[in-house]
Amino acid sequence: MIKEKTAGLARYTVRDWVYVAVFGALWGAAELTLGSYLHVLFPPLADTFVIGLIMAGLGSILLLVGRCFVPRAGAVLMMGIITAVLKAFSLGGIVIGPIVAILAESLLIEIALLLTRQPVRWHFALAGSLAVSWNFFHKFIMMRLLFGKGIEAVYLKMIQDGSRVLHLDVRYSLLILLILFLVRVAVGALCGWLAWDLGSAVQRRLAPAAAPEE
Repeated sequence: MIKEKTAGLARYTVRDWVYVAVFGALWGAAELTLGSYLHVLFPPLADTFVIGLIMAGLGSILLLVGRCFVPRAGAVLMMGIITAVLKAFSLGGIVIGPIVAILAESLLIEIALLLTRQPVRWHFALAGSLAVSWNFFHKFIMMRLLFGKGIEAVYLKMIQDGSRVLHLDVRYSLLILLILFLVRVAVGALCGWLAWDLGSAVQRRLAPAAAPEE
């Protein structure tokens, strides 16, 4: 089990702030490099499935591993804020959609981990599922807020793109949506599960005496 420090709201140490900055910057660097490359690699699927799933999963792993190093309330959200700031200053300029997604995913992980004082592996899996699942609802919310498009238009676009990805007829619209959602839930849970092991392994490597226990 990953041992929490005395209190979630306790004063942050200099080391804590360094870890917050490092993991926030790592996710930011991934968004600016890998995210941009994937948009070039998978342009037809960029808005619906592949890229959002990959980047949300990677972000969840980085945030949860970071949480192993800074087991304090608010740490994950601050990492997300750092990532969002870096994303805002990217060469492409400020793009509201990805920034909102980054902050929402960070907040969902933060909320999931605030439910317990001493997280265990399934808490990380739950946090990962919530964060990656946001990718499913993000398109509906942002298209409505930014472009005034109705839910119907976003729904039809998601069905059409999902049909191409899954090779299912558009007549199976509910099945397509269910699969797209459940894949995100499963990927998020897997990312949380892996983050627990990865965070434990890295901690053991850097500080054997303080290694987390199962």
